[in-house]
Amino acid sequence: MKKYALLVLFLAIWFFASCTTVQITENDAFDAHRTIYPSLFEKAGIELHDISIDTDDGEILNAWFFEREDAVATVVYFGGNGFLMVKSNPLIEAYATVPVNLLLFDYRGYGQSTGNPTVAGVRKDAEAAVQFARNLTGDDKKLYVHGHSIGSFLAARIADEQEIDGYILESPATDVDNMTRKRVPWIARLFIRFDIDDVLKEQNNLEKVSRIDIPLLIMGGSNDEITPFRMAEELYEASSSSDKKLIRITGGSHNDLPKSVEYRRALADYFN
Repeated sequence: MKKYALLVLFLAIWFFASCTTVQITENDAFDAHRTIYPSLFEKAGIELHDISIDTDDGEILNAWFFEREDAVATVVYFGGNGFLMVKSNPLIEAYATVPVNLLLFDYRGYGQSTGNPTVAGVRKDAEAAVQFARNLTGDDKKLYVHGHSIGSFLAARIADEQEIDGYILESPATDVDNMTRKRVPWIARLFIRFDIDDVLKEQNNLEKVSRIDIPLLIMGGSNDEITPFRMAEELYEASSSSDKKLIRITGGSHNDLPKSVEYRRALADYFN
């Protein structure tokens, strides 16, 4: 009986393999990221300051501040789970096309920042970065926050709790539960039970955007399999902002939106 079952399994695999062709190209073999360092940065009209930010609980965040004389605002960027400043060249190139200062930082435990990441700790990182930006630029510059992926939870939280001039959600998630489930094939969800920590379950962007009435830009990719564009649409519909815009970048996935022309155009329109 066991041999029969193995034979059936083998025939099934052979049948599907013979009917399906999976093409793997040279590009699929590499996940290259061009790194960038302060000593190598050269961009006319923009000065890069390599700085440190102290958090309330004693950690030190490695940060970069991109300053330009014609800046009309300052943007604090909250990256996704795998974000590192040295891998952010496409983002920096995109922001170099709009007249704003940009503050990037590595979360605690990432890159050269001290500590270990926790939900509460990363929240403190976000608050410290925003306060640093306020102190650095003063009241003469508008202040915005921009969150990508899980960074969208930080951006929405800051926009909900502090006085800022606008916020951007890129490849955003509605909540942690939906974000987790979307990373598992639907058929596997029939057999898997998710036991999510309460502190993670609390992360809910739908609730926050429904309370925030400041200019909002949401951007998502049509091919995003981690936070599908449907989530961006749900957040857009839930938002109470009287000035909001939703941008769908055709062909875009979860991490490559800053490379697109539509992304840069959306930033330009938003800040102008």
